[in-house]
Amino acid sequence: MELRTITVGMREKDWQRAADAAHAVRERLAAEGVVVQTLRSTPTVDGFNSCADLVSVAQGLEERALDLGFDYVTLGVVQRERLGQLADAMAATQALFASVAITAHDAPDESAITQMAQMTHELARIVPGGVGNLRVAALAQVPSGSPFFPASWHDGGSPWLAIGPEAAALAWNATREVAALAPQHPDRPQAVAAALRVLASEIARYDALFTMHAAPICATYGITYAGCDWSLAPHPHPQRSIAMAIEALSGVPFGAWGTLSAVRALTATIRGCAVTQLGFSGIMLPVVEDAGLAQRALEGCYTLRDLLAFSTVCGTGLDTIPLAGDVSIIDLAGMYREVASVATALKKPLTARLMPLAGHAVGDKTRFAEILPPALASFFCEAKVLA
Repeated sequence: MELRTITVGMREKDWQRAADAAHAVRERLAAEGVVVQTLRSTPTVDGFNSCADLVSVAQGLEERALDLGFDYVTLGVVQRERLGQLADAMAATQALFASVAITAHDAPDESAITQMAQMTHELARIVPGGVGNLRVAALAQVPSGSPFFPASWHDGGSPWLAIGPEAAALAWNATREVAALAPQHPDRPQAVAAALRVLASEIARYDALFTMHAAPICATYGITYAGCDWSLAPHPHPQRSIAMAIEALSGVPFGAWGTLSAVRALTATIRGCAVTQLGFSGIMLPVVEDAGLAQRALEGCYTLRDLLAFSTVCGTGLDTIPLAGDVSIIDLAGMYREVASVATALKKPLTARLMPLAGHAVGDKTRFAEILPPALASFFCEAKVLA
């Protein structure tokens, strides 16, 4: 079992003790054989250096976070009056994330949507490889407290620590025996039900383990232990692919009829567990971070509309979507607007990370391995640019 992140949210005055708590939890879990990939920091940014430009604020936050031993830090939800500076702030940093709220008063925020689309377009132009937009998300109805970036933000209250497991591996392990059964095999319904029970049991087991070790440490430092977001976050390795787990349950390639039902079954399993329901508590479908999703994109098995439909019953929305380099601001705004509309209509949190890729046209295979340094490219799967 690996953890994608241990994330702390805090005010500036609490940053040192929050960092100490994060390092202590990481050391304790490592002693139990749990791999923690990153430590992440979510400070309250509103009101910080209000007279400084956003580039200076971003660089200062990044430097402070790295000095405290964090791998990444986020600006959180960027203030409206600073959105015009966000692309430059992201281009000037490497370990910084940020988000933009595209809903307000339970409705799509047209001004923010337009600004977000413009920023996405500009950031794709000034950061090579399209990865600048990997670090920025549009948020629709997303509450504070998630451990996962770029959605994480802090509301200015007491400091907290939350864990983001890489839980798609649990789903794959629980469902791989079902994958061996033919779609019409008479034992398939019982096997699917048994696999979901195994997944629920594993989530509960690991949640208890993490709580047992993390909660006392957090209490020592005066930090609230918020729990785990058990969203099924995947990894480029095939055996940590959420798409493969979904296909095992549905008996069909990802995107075919039956996919949404399998996605819903996995989400319902997570939300039925006797654990804290933190963050999204659903399924993440990042196209270029999951081997199965990337392969089915290459095969043309699903569209953006399909992903938006699946997001109505699962987790994060449109995540790491490879788009043509010449995608228009109008189309970008349209995609953000529809995510915002679904989120407000269903009263559920959704995000969007849209990644226009310079030099790519619709239908092209992505070229992360050619464009990016090898260490960074290893986090991506080659998929197809979606229409």
